[in-house]
Amino acid sequence: MAISNRNIVIFSSIDWSVHRQLHHQLTASFISTGNRVLFVENTGVRSVNINDIGRISERISNWKKGLHGFSSLDGNKLTLYSPLLLPFPYSKISLFINKKIFNISLSRWLKAGEFSNPIIISFLPTPLIQSVIKMINPILTIYYCANNMAESSESASQIRPYEDYFFKSVDIVFTAARTIQEYAEKYSNKVYYFPPGIDFYKFQRALSNDKIPNDIKDISGPIIGYIGTLGKVLDQKILCALADQCSNFTIVLIGPKYTNIDALESKSNIVLLGTKSHDQLPYYIKEFDVGIVPYVCNDFTKGVYPSKLNEYLSMGIPAVSTNLREVRELKKFYGNTIIITNSIDGFIEAVKLLSFEDQSNLAKNKRIKVAKENSWESRFKGLSKIIEQELIVKENERLEGESSWKEKFKYYFHFKSKRRKIIFSIIFSFSIIAYSPLFWLLGEWLVVKDEIKKSDIIVVFSGDGEATYQNLSYQKRALDAVKLYKENYSDKIFLSSGRRQTIADVEMIKLYLSSKGVLDSSIHVFNKYPSSTYQNVEMVKRVLSKKNVGSILFLTAPYHSLRSTFIWKKNAPNINIITPDMRSSSSKNIQWGVGFGEIRVIMYEYAAIIYNRILGRL
Repeated sequence: MAISNRNIVIFSSIDWSVHRQLHHQLTASFISTGNRVLFVENTGVRSVNINDIGRISERISNWKKGLHGFSSLDGNKLTLYSPLLLPFPYSKISLFINKKIFNISLSRWLKAGEFSNPIIISFLPTPLIQSVIKMINPILTIYYCANNMAESSESASQIRPYEDYFFKSVDIVFTAARTIQEYAEKYSNKVYYFPPGIDFYKFQRALSNDKIPNDIKDISGPIIGYIGTLGKVLDQKILCALADQCSNFTIVLIGPKYTNIDALESKSNIVLLGTKSHDQLPYYIKEFDVGIVPYVCNDFTKGVYPSKLNEYLSMGIPAVSTNLREVRELKKFYGNTIIITNSIDGFIEAVKLLSFEDQSNLAKNKRIKVAKENSWESRFKGLSKIIEQELIVKENERLEGESSWKEKFKYYFHFKSKRRKIIFSIIFSFSIIAYSPLFWLLGEWLVVKDEIKKSDIIVVFSGDGEATYQNLSYQKRALDAVKLYKENYSDKIFLSSGRRQTIADVEMIKLYLSSKGVLDSSIHVFNKYPSSTYQNVEMVKRVLSKKNVGSILFLTAPYHSLRSTFIWKKNAPNINIITPDMRSSSSKNIQWGVGFGEIRVIMYEYAAIIYNRILGRL
């Protein structure tokens, strides 16, 4: 018997608006059996990037539509929470702020909605989610591990230690893949395998319906079909090869685009029909001659259960898949209802074979039987039984509806307008300063990037324009000077430091240059320490003028280069100043978030430019 009359909080790893997945099935089943569900949209397992702008915009829009992010769906049974959080899940500062925002919002809603003694089902093991679970103090905690998210991206790999702890700390672990089950069993003795299931009867109803969607009705066959996201797991090489070698086939792809698919769009016999509602999918699949699962095989897809496979089979359609672990597990039980291939050529040959094979009712019915045995209905009955067995408290009293929690929730957020604006202004300002590329851009404007040219002398300044004013900066400039010297851009090196070092080591620097093949006669070290960049320029300029120097390659700390180059050009107009950017290529890439030490130096340099402008030095 399915559990009922419970309060359930689902911390999702996807947003509610994406195409139907396991998270939606689980939510719908709990609601249909008389439970109330709070569905919390994805709070993130990786840092934000430029491709997430659309998702961020949608999240802000959803937050505005609701009451402080909370919206009621399906009457009073389902509440959707779209939290606004700083999108840096492993930053200590962001985590501190997010905990405050998230915990306060959820605790107030739970209290206002009288959502007591909830069952927690989390698809995320992040530190933020684990923190809020402790605050909620649920009656039961469940981790539903739907995929190997630590392998999904470099940023998401940081989740591994938190996930290992979560496996140990929750009451029950459900997994959607055998490889995840095997891993989780190292930490928990209550691990159960429940992959996604098919809404079998929805698909069966389509078999007896003559409806054909307009955008597939006139497509000539054979039709090779795929449903699902067009993302990184899709093996585009297989699809392109299939299109090239089977020009009389039409390959139909149905699903949202999450990665660049220019190669697929260039093929005349590949048709993209976009995203379709889950209710429409059976009518499209019915028109396929062969259903395909063309996934790349890697560490991430080891933990992927392709539920589309059962959706193909439910319509009696033959299916071909790449060599995925979960598909191999299915084949152990269901034999030749599925064809698995290990190569592009093998995949194409299997598609050709099935597309022209005379499909008997016996083969068709066998596939439908396999799909029925993997229905979501049977999956839900099994996991409900396990949950019911783990519950140790009595049934909660019936709870009030939406209107009660709304009034109480409004009361909790009844701050004075000025106070609310100040709080949000501080949070927003912090986000811009600490985590946006703003200060990276401001810093880049301070870096002079002249083309390197052969010059009379290499002049090295150090001591300014770094987050720490230590001799490490001086040493880096000396290394750059050696590089330019060896590449014959100049045969002389002048070294000058604008700050007295803790240890007077100019002679050690000179010895280092000598050890790298720089002739002693080519090295000039200034052992005086002017108190400003302007005085440093004046000191070195006097020596250069005596030597009738016409051009110099000028090396200094990156953020210091603009100010010092301005001073050089103002006070030594007869000398051609060339200031190259000697940073590594990785240092020039856009940075989302700059350290406070760098921020301090960037602000100092802008202030120093203004100060020197007032004094007429530049």
